[in-house]
Amino acid sequence: MSNLDLTILFNNVERPPLLQYKSVTDIPLSDLEPDKLSQLSNSLIVERSNGHVCAASARIWESLLDGQNRLPYLLLRVADMRFALGSKITALLLYKELQSLLLDSDLDHWIARSWSAIQEDTQLGLLSYKHGLSLGFSPRQRWRSTANDPFPQCTVNQDEIQNMLKEWKEMGTGRNIMAFALNLHCLETNVLEKTFQFDIDSSNDLFYYGFFNKALPLDRINHPIRGVVQNCADAISILQDTHKAMSDAFNSLQFGPTNLTVGKICRLHATLMRTSRVLYCNTPAGYQLCYTNAGITRQISQVNVTAASTIRGELVRVQFCPWDKVDAELRIFCTRFNELIVQTDVDPFASAAWISHMFVSIHPFEDGNGRLSRILSSIPLIRNGLPPLCIPASIYKPRYIASLNSIRANEGEDYRELMDVLYAGTDSSMFWLKSMTHYLTAPGEPSRLVL
Repeated sequence: MSNLDLTILFNNVERPPLLQYKSVTDIPLSDLEPDKLSQLSNSLIVERSNGHVCAASARIWESLLDGQNRLPYLLLRVADMRFALGSKITALLLYKELQSLLLDSDLDHWIARSWSAIQEDTQLGLLSYKHGLSLGFSPRQRWRSTANDPFPQCTVNQDEIQNMLKEWKEMGTGRNIMAFALNLHCLETNVLEKTFQFDIDSSNDLFYYGFFNKALPLDRINHPIRGVVQNCADAISILQDTHKAMSDAFNSLQFGPTNLTVGKICRLHATLMRTSRVLYCNTPAGYQLCYTNAGITRQISQVNVTAASTIRGELVRVQFCPWDKVDAELRIFCTRFNELIVQTDVDPFASAAWISHMFVSIHPFEDGNGRLSRILSSIPLIRNGLPPLCIPASIYKPRYIASLNSIRANEGEDYRELMDVLYAGTDSSMFWLKSMTHYLTAPGEPSRLVL
């Protein structure tokens, strides 16, 4: 099978060639540590037809650039890759940074022309999005600021919450039940988003062994049976990212006063989407390389997003926050989150429902909003001694989506349905976790729990 210089695949023929600068044409041998230099060198030549390897190499370039290696060679590689995969705004930001180092007049003129043309298209798109021109948004699913929506006052039956609290404590006696709960959350939250889904045996093994356990060989895990990601290694890497983002959120927000900020949310998103930023995806148009900006809001990438779902036979098309309002709305969300989370008189499932609705309505990122919303919505639960939020997709997904749409349609007036779904899903996950503890066998043998 023939090999390909990956820089050719991502070559941007629109920009000036820049061939006179060794800093962008020669691998920076003296500027990178040996292990990083080896990573970069190995990432450049790939199998021509292997999209998964191409995506993995592009992720290496991104990770090296993230590591403060703002080298011209890396800036150009990543800028070209982003431009080729459609993220032209963030590509141009890197080209501008590169230009500040090269001071190349041809590149400067090209950036100015490209930025002007793209900004014109972006502004027209924003205007069209705000007015819903030809986009067919459902009348009661149009964006409105949620900045003044009151905190919900409804409650789950307190006997049910006390029973859940008691059972959760009993389940944790002598066992690290939280570790299993986090594994289950990671699996289910990705199924809910149609990221991937494993078969029962592979799900069981991942649930029991976790996603970092070298005792579980990859060849024991089958490729995902459905979802946009159908490569086993990519799916497990995404599970690791999800687990790391959850752990980071819990460690910083579980105890004491909360200090959620836009910066912290962006860092959580960068962790959550580390692998997902470049993937070889199964899309309606076929397999293709897909790029998602990680750790930056839509206000920077200047992207609008919509969602469509069929609920009870009705097509619902949702308009989220326009990209030019995202950062302001997200700052308000953080302030109100910090106020809500320390209030002792608000039902934890009411808090979780409010967080879910507000965050998803803002939709601050291009992708990963649902997964990050469920991580943040777990905070009021674990701060009250309850298990983290978990919504088994096979049972509760239609009700979950419908309840979010219902709150939006009713302008935040009734959180009851969403609270009931969050409670019921978490309660069901506890039942599965409890079943698992009863079926544990000898060390090294996974339970045969059906997820």
